[in-house]
Amino acid sequence: MTADAATNLLTPAEGPIRRALRNAAWLLGGKGVGGLFSLVYLALVARTLGVAGFGVFAVILAYGQALANVVGFQSWQTVIRYGARHHADARPELFAQVLGFATLLDLGAALVGGVIAVAGALLIGPMIGWSPETQSLAAWFGVSLLFGQRGAPTGVLRLFDRFDLAAYAELTLPATRLIGTLLAWVLDGGLAGYLLAWALAELVTTVSMWVQAWRELKPRAMAQGRWRLQGLTIDNPGIWRFSITTNLTASIGLVWQQIPILAVGWIAGPAGAGGYRMATQLGTALTKPVVSLARSIYPEFARLSVGSGAAALGPVMQRTALMSAAAGALSVVLIWFAGTEILLFVGGPAYLFAYPVLVVLTLSSALNLVGFGLEPALTALGRPGAALVARGVATLFYLMLLALLLPRLGPIGAAWATLAATGASLLLLWCAYRRVP
Repeated sequence: MTADAATNLLTPAEGPIRRALRNAAWLLGGKGVGGLFSLVYLALVARTLGVAGFGVFAVILAYGQALANVVGFQSWQTVIRYGARHHADARPELFAQVLGFATLLDLGAALVGGVIAVAGALLIGPMIGWSPETQSLAAWFGVSLLFGQRGAPTGVLRLFDRFDLAAYAELTLPATRLIGTLLAWVLDGGLAGYLLAWALAELVTTVSMWVQAWRELKPRAMAQGRWRLQGLTIDNPGIWRFSITTNLTASIGLVWQQIPILAVGWIAGPAGAGGYRMATQLGTALTKPVVSLARSIYPEFARLSVGSGAAALGPVMQRTALMSAAAGALSVVLIWFAGTEILLFVGGPAYLFAYPVLVVLTLSSALNLVGFGLEPALTALGRPGAALVARGVATLFYLMLLALLLPRLGPIGAAWATLAATGASLLLLWCAYRRVP
């Protein structure tokens, strides 16, 4: 199959940029409404628990999310990478095989992660100063987040170009969090109540995603046949290596997202962790539009790469990089001039100390946006190992900077480490992409 035929597989009248923008608009629409919800429940939790209590909440949340990232496979990428060809070749039995494999990866990750969640909280908790109550909450919350392993249905909806349904399903997460947070606030549920709201939201969202995905599978008869593993590697060469590599690459991402909050909580205490979490939430919220574009562009890269190479992705990469760079620049300007007002509005005066951290983390997010398409492009071209190496080297650099700057400078040191390592990661990914023939 030629690259042009693959590109026109779903919507012949549209090119990859137009289709990606349309899909990103659906994701952003859901995230836009969800963003409004998140401001409400974030402000409610932050103001109710106070800076120190919000810091404990942030640390437990970071622990659970880190665990989910470590054990969870990026099975949606596997569904798109291998399912795109089977869908194009009208081989529903092979597509069902890939979907079954991805589902088993999600289930296996949940089971293994449940054991690690309990053991990790009980063994590591005392080492970082957690009270017995905090250890118990972290253990149960870690187990609950594993119900959020929904990579397989996500891959189905994105492959079939149903980003509208994915947006509706994903809107369930912030909506359920908002309802649960309001109930916890009314009932004075405290820290445990807010964590329970987060956990139930993950479960409800996973069920919603599967319902939508199954509705798309049935009319297309793409789930025919048994979900068997026999012959998996014959019909899908390299699928195990691809799945493991993308998992490792995603796991590295936790170092950039959750580890800093855990480290700041350990070094600077709960209040420092609360401020850093607030800055992280607000600094990344303004870049959500381009995150949506990154998720929507990967299926286009996968279709373009069928029967072609990096040359077919070049024009798309250039145009999306320009758009994302402009969005990043706007976010930096907004935070520079209105960051204190935003912190006052969401968290209150107690969080104003996090303004310098917010500015630096927003700069880091903007820089990351410039090269957001590099990793999806390498994955779509069958080079996830190159992305893994680039991310791995940058992450080691990040950990060294974090260990050096955090004890000396506090939370702002962690922010500067993030900015410097983001630049290094972008450079390494660009070099890896340039070496693809």
